Amino acid sequence: MTSIRENGLTVDSLTAMAGAAGGPKWLVLAALDKLLFSDWLTARDKPLPLVGSSIGSWRFAAAAQANPVAAINTLEHLYIEQQFSDRPDIAEVTAMGRHILGELLGDTGAQAILDHQWARLHIITCHCQGRTSSDHPLRLGAGFAEAFLANSLSRRYLARYLHRHVFADQRYHFEHAAFPGFHNQLLALTADSLPEALLASGSIPFVLEQIAINNEQGYRDGGLIDYHMDLPLAAEGVVLMPHFSHRCVTGWLDKHLRWRKPTAMDHHLVIHPSDAWIASLPNGKIPDRQDFNRYRGDYQGRLNVWRNVVKRSEELADCFASRLARNDWLAHIEPLRP
Repeated sequence: MTSIRENGLTVDSLTAMAGAAGGPKWLVLAALDKLLFSDWLTARDKPLPLVGSSIGSWRFAAAAQANPVAAINTLEHLYIEQQFSDRPDIAEVTAMGRHILGELLGDTGAQAILDHQWARLHIITCHCQGRTSSDHPLRLGAGFAEAFLANSLSRRYLARYLHRHVFADQRYHFEHAAFPGFHNQLLALTADSLPEALLASGSIPFVLEQIAINNEQGYRDGGLIDYHMDLPLAAEGVVLMPHFSHRCVTGWLDKHLRWRKPTAMDHHLVIHPSDAWIASLPNGKIPDRQDFNRYRGDYQGRLNVWRNVVKRSEELADCFASRLARNDWLAHIEPLRP
């Protein structure tokens, strides 16, 4: 990180920001997002691409509102307080996702994002091919079983089943190939397409329905291809990625392929909590989707735990603020562990 070594971390040293997929894990980053977007990054004047998949894109959609703290608080409350029947089907979960985004964006939020002074939102989605685009459980299961086996042999084979469609702010153009492979398409992000692109980017197979965007069916979670943003988003400078842990996984289907390591994160500065801090959280872990099952029948119990984690997230924001004040980054930066 030559720029950090010479100048420390500044708002102008950033080339991009990356937002990883991870569902409820994002709650440990809530306070840090508020600090970054309401305080530190306000000194920014040149365009900055915010590239996210799944909940990463939702976080950035909140952060790019006219009042980022209010919007992040709204997302935080809506996300924590979502409530389902005992056995929700994909229609119920999809309706909840649409409700959250509808409340978050309101009537003017989408246009506010597209008018933002320096934020340039890029929403990563997967355009599913063949049976991976079906909502029928058997066809969907067969499609993703094939995709998993193909991906286990080589990530390039996954492109037979999933194409990457990035809905991008048209005011920004990468000067290099930031999204290689996967029959990549960069599509215009508009006020009309933005809500459905966000919903699609978080549409987990078997959990939410496939989403139609611009009358084209088959869109799903961007994390299927780009789970923890193993993308060459910068040819120089720093890609800042607040993250949930030290481990970065290339694609959702790579979670159990321990031999597959990120290859395009040379310019990423990944800010993450320590294992010891994570162990100090309720249940000794970061919130995840399994909490909906863990606390089935105990809605208030899950709310209490998740709210506690959000409160604890202020410790991470304080740590980041301390690093900025002391400019002692080199004493804390180390290579990512596998």
